[in-house]
This record gives sequence, C-alpha cells and structure tokens, in this order.
Amino acid sequence: VIALVLARPVASSSPVESASSCPAVGTKTHFGCDDGVRATRRAFDMWELARAWTPGFCASAPRACEKGECARSAAEPALTLHGLWPSYSTATKSDGRDGCYWPQNCVKPSWYPSSEKWTYAAREIPSGAAAERIAPAWTRDGLGAHEWAKHGTCASWIDVEGTTRGMTQREFYNVTFALAEALGTPEVLLEATGSELSLADAQQAFGGASKVALGCTKSCVLLQVVQCFKRTPDGGVGEAEDCPCVGVRDSRYDNSCAERCERVRVLSPEQTGCHADIASRVASAR
Repeated sequence: VIALVLARPVASSSPVESASSCPAVGTKTHFGCDDGVRATRRAFDMWELARAWTPGFCASAPRACEKGECARSAAEPALTLHGLWPSYSTATKSDGRDGCYWPQNCVKPSWYPSSEKWTYAAREIPSGAAAERIAPAWTRDGLGAHEWAKHGTCASWIDVEGTTRGMTQREFYNVTFALAEALGTPEVLLEATGSELSLADAQQAFGGASKVALGCTKSCVLLQVVQCFKRTPDGGVGEAEDCPCVGVRDSRYDNSCAERCERVRVLSPEQTGCHADIASRVASAR
C-alpha cells in the first residue's frame, strides 16, 4: 500500500525569504541524472509537486495558446498539475556537474510486476471531469507521457537494488492526481486573479518562503508553484516539509519569482490573449 499523507501548510516563522536563509534564491541552474538511484547508489528521499497557474502558462509564449489546456473551456484560474517528482533533499555529486538533484529516466526495477505496464500507458491516467479540471495538460496535451518517462519511472525505485516495491505506473498516477486534488488552489490566489499580490503574501499562502518555490516570467507573471513533501518508508508521499534551499529555492526554474519580483501578477483567463488576435496575443505574453 502506497501512503499518501496530506498536511495543511504550516506557516514558517519568517514568510519572506531572507538572504541568510537562502543567499542565492532563484539564481541557480541544477540537473538531474539518468537512472539516478542506481547511478548515485542513493534512493530519493523527497517529493516535489509542481503545479502550473494555467493562465500564466498560456500567456507565457504565443505558441502556448495552441495547447489544449489553454482552450477557452480549460484555462480556468487555478493551479493545475505539472508533475510529481522524486527528488533529493541534498545533491549527490555526479557526472562532473555540481550534483545530481533528482533521479530521472529510470530503468525498470526487478520487483516490477509483469502484469503492470512499464512503458507509458495513457489508459492508466485517471479520467473524468475531476481529472480534466486537475490536470488539463495531461488529459488534453499528453503531458503524462513525458512525466512518466522522466519522473514516474523513478518512483518505482525506493532502494538502490530495485528489489523493494515502489509505485507502479497506475499507482503513481493515482497518488499524483489525489495529491493535486487534495491541495487545491489557495483562496488568496483566487482572490488575486486578474490583479497582483505581494511575493510575501503569495508565499504565505503555502506556509511561507521555506515551504514553496514560485516560478515567474521576467514580468512577474506567476507560472508555477512547487511544494515539497517527505518520502515515506514505503515510497509514498508524506507530510509537507521545507523545500531545500540548494536544489529548489535557489533554482531559477523553480523559484524565479523570489529572485526578481516584489509583487506577483496572477493572470485571469481573459488576460492570456489566447482568444484574441495574434498581435494582442504576442503583446500579452511579454
């Protein structure tokens, strides 16, 4: 049985990221490593849940409007699923880079049952109205194929030998969707839709600066939210925990809002430009 423990964010004592707590916040580029559990001889110990602010994503580049998740019927003001990622709370030196921060593209472990699909199987993804709402990029644009190959395969590895049972593809999808649905979208983001809020208020909606990484465009449009969770002994998703400074909060990809923005713009579907003419679309994406 794969554990899924859901905990409400607990406010940190200091909601605003200080230079002393994470001096390089939002400025670094990190890498994962292929077949990382075996390559580093180290099982992952943390999960990252990444969710997109859909209107922000849709306005991020003109071609984004061509995605199914950006259709008028799908681009709701809400956090929607990007992916659930096995990760390391501290990096392991690997491949001559500054470290391996997450395992990716893992091979099939020996425990994996022959009755379960290892190659991507779209039919295993949850379906129905709730799934469409939670994960339009998965149900409309096939994001699950990338997410399973790169990240989900490593959810099957909870020991370095690949003999201890982790998640099957079906279980990985079920846990991922259940976590995203249970967390929902903070009310403060819904209230700020179409306008903006302070970086501190956006961080506090998830428990404070240590509990979340927020990705923004150069013009401080909210794109993505990353939260961190403990890995339970059986490989499941445990309680929410602080995201490590090195690897998550100092990541340019994950936490660019904290590096460049005092205020964060929370776009509405009408502000994406996806349903306007091309000129308006390009202007809205800048």
